[in-house]
Amino acid sequence: MSFFSYAPVDTSSPFRLEPFDVFHLAALAFLAGLGVLTAAFRRRLREDPALERRVLRTATIVAVGLEIALHVCEFFSLPFHAFLRSLIPLELCAITLWMAVTLTFARRPGLFEILYFWSIGALASLVFANLDGAGPDRFRYYQYFGTHGYTILVVAYFAIVHGFRIRFRSLVKAVGILFPITLALRFLNLAFEGPPWSLNYMYLLRPPEVETPLEAFGEGWGYYAAFVILAVALMALAWAPWGIARAIRARKRSLP
Repeated sequence: MSFFSYAPVDTSSPFRLEPFDVFHLAALAFLAGLGVLTAAFRRRLREDPALERRVLRTATIVAVGLEIALHVCEFFSLPFHAFLRSLIPLELCAITLWMAVTLTFARRPGLFEILYFWSIGALASLVFANLDGAGPDRFRYYQYFGTHGYTILVVAYFAIVHGFRIRFRSLVKAVGILFPITLALRFLNLAFEGPPWSLNYMYLLRPPEVETPLEAFGEGWGYYAAFVILAVALMALAWAPWGIARAIRARKRSLP
C-alpha cells in the first residue's frame, strides 16, 4: 500500500495501529514531551518574542500543511461525497483546529476560554484514535496525531506561557455555544443520514467505528442526550482544577 493510501490497514500488517499499542503510545509520548518542553522553556518563550513567533508559526504551518495534505489525499482516494463531507469543517476536531490556528495570531483570552473546553474532543480523539489501523507507515498517522496534538498543545501553550486562565463563566460560555451547535448538527445529520452523504458530524447519531464509551449510550435521542450529558460532565471536570485553585486562593486571602 502507498504511504498516502486511505484504505484500511490489513490486520496482518506489522505497522497496524491498535489501541494503546507501541505506535499509539509513542505518538502520545511525543506530544507529551512537547508539552513538557513548553513548560520547561516557558520563561524564555515569554521573554523572547522572536523565538515565540518562530515556534508558533512553525507549529501552525506544519499543522495546516498536514490538514491540507489530508484533504488532497482524500480527494484522490475517497468518493466525492465522502471527500466533501470531510472537507466541510463541522467536526469538533476540525473546528478546534482552526480555532487554535486563529488563537496563535489573535491571542484573545475569550477564544482561549472556548477552545480550552472544546479541545476535549481532540483529546478524546488522541485517546480513541480512529485511524482504520493506520500506523507509522501511513501519512494519516502523522496527520492525525499532528493536527489533534497541535490543538491540545496550543491550549497548553497559552495557559503555561501566557498565563491564560479559566473561570466558571468560561464553562457556561463554552456549553452555551456548543449545545445549540450540536442540536443543529444533529438535525443536519438526520436530514442527510442516508447515502451518499451518510452524515454523522461530531458522532451525534452514532459512535465512531473505533471502540469508545459512546457505545453504551444506545440509539436515537437517548444517545444524543447521554452524549450531551457526558460532554458537559467532561467540561465541568476540566473546569474543576481552576475552580478549586481559585477557591483555595480566596480562602488564603480571607485568613488573617
